Amino acid sequence: MRFFFYIIFGVLLFVFLERILVLIKTGEIFKENALRDSFRKSGQTLWQGMKMFVVVWLLYLLLNWWMQSRH
Repeated sequence: MRFFFYIIFGVLLFVFLERILVLIKTGEIFKENALRDSFRKSGQTLWQGMKMFVVVWLLYLLLNWWMQSRH
């Protein structure tokens, strides 16, 4: 279980550092609320990805049920 938390912490640290490095590279790091807006966009993208995952998962379950009920 501890290993799982290390992986999650590593991924979160990577995402945070990647956002900061992108802002430094584009020169927007010193703009007001740049970091917050960057994370807001990431949150919206993550939310859309989660919704898409649910739709695909439900389609998979429906297809699986349909394939099993045919026999």
